[in-house]
Amino acid sequence: CDFIEKIREHTGKPVGIKLVVGANDSIEELARHMRDAGQGPDFITVDGGEGGTGASYQELIDSVGLPIKSALPILVTTLKKYGVRDQVKIIASGKLFTPDRIAIALAMGADLVNIARGFMIALGCIQALKCNSNICPVGVATTDPELQKALVIEEKKYRVANYLITMRKGLFRIAAAAGLSSPVQFSPKHVVFKDERGVVHSLETIMRDIEKQIGLA
Repeated sequence: CDFIEKIREHTGKPVGIKLVVGANDSIEELARHMRDAGQGPDFITVDGGEGGTGASYQELIDSVGLPIKSALPILVTTLKKYGVRDQVKIIASGKLFTPDRIAIALAMGADLVNIARGFMIALGCIQALKCNSNICPVGVATTDPELQKALVIEEKKYRVANYLITMRKGLFRIAAAAGLSSPVQFSPKHVVFKDERGVVHSLETIMRDIEKQIGLA
């Protein structure tokens, strides 16, 4: 947090961090410090364990980090517990490449979302898992001038734009179906889940259980 303050003072820009939640203890430590010291990030990007990268170790990709549907409520609830939720914007990430997934993330308390996978695939990524090698065969994740030639901007820019426009329209359609004028109005009462036995649970109930577990309620 001291380093964040230095960067903010030097640049005059908002400064944030990105993290993957393993449990709520480290989030508690951050939120407590934000309350007690009056310093912290301007935004927090929380990535789910399902977020993919070809530049990480396989054991980390497969087994370390909670999924976004678990991580996001823990982060939001813990920040509320320490009274610092309104001091920071929360960006959700982790396979949020379709309108329904984005709607759920917004309902869980995210202010906005990050999308990497969807845009990368629209751009031409074939998930070759060579991101760390600089030999991406389709020119997306490389600085090699020869390999970069595979990425034809004049063609791919339309695919990226079409993906964004179509996804945004879908998100507003879901909002309209829920009786909302904007996706930013999604809340836990608009979402229900079906478990493995076919029993339906409301997100409101799930969030209340998380609040009790963390000590907010």
